Amino acid sequence: MFGTDGTCLVFNGEIYNYPELRQRLIAEGTRFRTHCDTEVILHLYERYGDACVEHLTGMFAFVIWDERRRRLFFARDPIGEKPLYWAASNGTFVFASEIKALLEHPSVEREVNRNMLGPYLANAVATAPETLYRGIYKLPAGCKGHCDARGVEITRYWSLAQPRRFTEDDEHAATRRVRELLDASVQARLMSDVPVGVLLSGGVDSSAIAGLVRENGGELASFTVGFPGHEQHDERAEARWVAERFGTHHHEVVLSEQDALGTLRPLVHHADEPLADPVCIPLYAVCKLAREQGIKVVLAGEGADELFWGYASYRGVLERWRRSSALLALPQPVRRLAARATSPSRLPLRREWLEGLASGRPNPVHMPVCMTAYQRHRTLRDSKDGKGWAPSLERDGEDALSTLAFDTQEYEFQVRLPELLLMRIDRFSMANSVEARVPFLDPALVDYGYRLPLDLKVRAGVSKRILKEALKGVLPERVIARPKQGFSAPTSQWFFSAHGNLLKDLMRQDAIRAYFDVSYLEGLLQAGDPTSWESGQILWPILNFGLWHKYWIEGESFERLVGSTARAA
Repeated sequence: MFGTDGTCLVFNGEIYNYPELRQRLIAEGTRFRTHCDTEVILHLYERYGDACVEHLTGMFAFVIWDERRRRLFFARDPIGEKPLYWAASNGTFVFASEIKALLEHPSVEREVNRNMLGPYLANAVATAPETLYRGIYKLPAGCKGHCDARGVEITRYWSLAQPRRFTEDDEHAATRRVRELLDASVQARLMSDVPVGVLLSGGVDSSAIAGLVRENGGELASFTVGFPGHEQHDERAEARWVAERFGTHHHEVVLSEQDALGTLRPLVHHADEPLADPVCIPLYAVCKLAREQGIKVVLAGEGADELFWGYASYRGVLERWRRSSALLALPQPVRRLAARATSPSRLPLRREWLEGLASGRPNPVHMPVCMTAYQRHRTLRDSKDGKGWAPSLERDGEDALSTLAFDTQEYEFQVRLPELLLMRIDRFSMANSVEARVPFLDPALVDYGYRLPLDLKVRAGVSKRILKEALKGVLPERVIARPKQGFSAPTSQWFFSAHGNLLKDLMRQDAIRAYFDVSYLEGLLQAGDPTSWESGQILWPILNFGLWHKYWIEGESFERLVGSTARAA
């Protein structure tokens, strides 16, 4: 869209507060030609310049060419729901919302960024601002930048990291405020001229969205996915119960390993760089189901567990904190001895945790997502390694538990959410022409919930306390009391059948042999336990990397890659 002064805007996303912004601009004398949110961004830029981004609530990535100043301005939303990639070479700046578009430009090379291999194996994704392609970058969430004759400059306009302080609101005030903010967020994300659906697991988060939508009197379709024969990954029964309770038009899709093999091609094609999360498989399938049912907008529960501490891993760390704090009280040489006495091959996660305690600053709860430092060292042929992320240096006189809490939340909201969880839902919803919206990640709700004290989030073994309290009267007790199951796929079992055979084929080729220690990986395949998550946790990133390398770096046909394995399966 073109402005009256020669500006030109390209934009991906939705601005939820654009009606209010539009009315305000009209009152200030702005004339509009359309009723869309795109024009609101243009006029905000004309009025406020680069600060326009600070007025927007929504999910967005956009770029504005300012003809008068001969300058390009670009920005990504605060939480990172929409991506923006760029490359600069020989005086040319190239940008897109997908890497595959950049690869069409003659100045952009298809080359592996070896510096990102360690961070990829640790976090299941390359960490911003880099990607697994050398010379291609992604704009971090909450950042803006510009490009002119002097080059590229990027700055941060929104951050949760500071101040590292908890709110002083009591439980009653916090409950009321969480409910108000969540109601407003859901209401804003129902803005649509097409039918809306919800990705429903039957857990607290997706059920809350379904209940709040139905409270607003809206028609609602719901979608869930199941894995027959893998009960620990199959949530269909609970999702059906919730769908019946709220009167949604409910739909299901079931996936076998054969179906999963068939999904690998669109996963690798649409992801552009490896997203080593097995959830990509059911997520693609359930978004495809929504599109087949004519639903173009879906609401999803991403972010609630990170914001309100819903994962069992959070609860486990807090339950063991008395022992951890006792270790922290010991002299550092003693802490180091305790870490070295723990086998990194038999107990890799415990060893990693103890090494964090030995350093005096425990690792964030979900770091690493995939491989520990020991596992990365065993896997990488080149011993160079890195986590790709570090917490704030500023600690403001915190006690050790507060430091752990804020470090964990920084990691979740700087790496795991924007670059992995939100990228997977954006990629695989949009691959099916479906727009996914995430009510729990409204910036106002995130800004408030981020600093709620841990006691309001987890107490006496109960996770997401404040959220569950806020949703009383919306959610049935059965949903509130249900143990968290988690959205996942049975990849560990699959590596002992067709997926394992595919990985073995790839391990004979340079797509894997050039980067990883194949003998270590072969040992995992031979000795692994199909009932353990650990094999899949290590092998899935390797399989994803190998498929990505063959398809995107080497340009090999995907049918040649997986055809024989799929036929055998």
